[in-house]
Amino acid sequence: MTLILTAADGYIDEAADALAASNVFVSSEVSGAGALRDTLQQQVSGDSIAIAVFSDNAALEASGPDIVSALAGKTTYDTIIVAVGDDLSAGSRVLESGRAMQIANEAEGSAGSLTDALTETVIGVQTAGDQNVAIPEAGSDGGAIVGIVLASAAVIAAISVAIGLLVSSRRRRRARADEKLPEGVENQLVVLRSLIPEYADLAASGDAVAARTRDDLDAIVTNTTELFSRIDRRSAEGQLSIAAVEYDDKLRKLTAAVGRDYLLDILTHQGLWEDPDDRVREVSGAVTAVSEELVENIKQVNARRGLHFQVSLDGLIGKRKELQDWEREFNSATGEPDRPQTGA
Repeated sequence: MTLILTAADGYIDEAADALAASNVFVSSEVSGAGALRDTLQQQVSGDSIAIAVFSDNAALEASGPDIVSALAGKTTYDTIIVAVGDDLSAGSRVLESGRAMQIANEAEGSAGSLTDALTETVIGVQTAGDQNVAIPEAGSDGGAIVGIVLASAAVIAAISVAIGLLVSSRRRRRARADEKLPEGVENQLVVLRSLIPEYADLAASGDAVAARTRDDLDAIVTNTTELFSRIDRRSAEGQLSIAAVEYDDKLRKLTAAVGRDYLLDILTHQGLWEDPDDRVREVSGAVTAVSEELVENIKQVNARRGLHFQVSLDGLIGKRKELQDWEREFNSATGEPDRPQTGA
């Protein structure tokens, strides 16, 4: 018993030490720890949200809710999200009792990968926090989060038993689809998924461009996954690598164009941009064109024809020096080399 507790404390202490300096801790035992940490850090930067990701080994020493409770006593974050393998747990000092855990459970059930599940959980917590649903502030011993976790444990356990098989089945089906995605393509889809709720919020205020962009981005994420899944199933010789190179480049440029520093900012602060209507028109046209080309590529795979790519985003980037600069910064942050741009 003593050995087990010591090992558990080892996992928790390592995470607590890391969370003292950064919002995100990803155990070195987790595959792709560095990339996952960077992706999550972008999501929670500036928020009082901590994320701790462990391998399945941690489950031998402590459950997810127990780790949430322990980290609550060792840190001062408002919300803590924990992943042990593929299983998510969460607790919050500032959300309604049990709400953080509910958000984590829903994300775990609907997402196709651990990265997606964590990203959706963060977005859900941020959205719930914006609604100003709060509980009294906890003391320094983390008692509030402990209470949240324990109070909801019985309900969560019952729900888990009832829907566990369904959740596992859905996760396995979607995970199999995501396994067909090249890493570069999947990384861009993670970013696009995180942007969709922001466009949805803007669309709710009556912005027609945001509504159309939300729908197109959702279609792009869905159809990109479908395209690579169908290419793999049909064993189209040479097509997988061709599509991987094409869409890695294309989605990377599209992500920069629809990101928080460009199209989203233009839609929310049009008065601060030169030629905002032209800029919006350029990006909207590019988003629609990529969405339509994905459908055509899927049809080509179904007909066992070679893939044809007619949409180029080089002109979109080349027309605006700002986008070139942002793409260069994006490449630097992700470790990708700069690519030469061609003008329109």
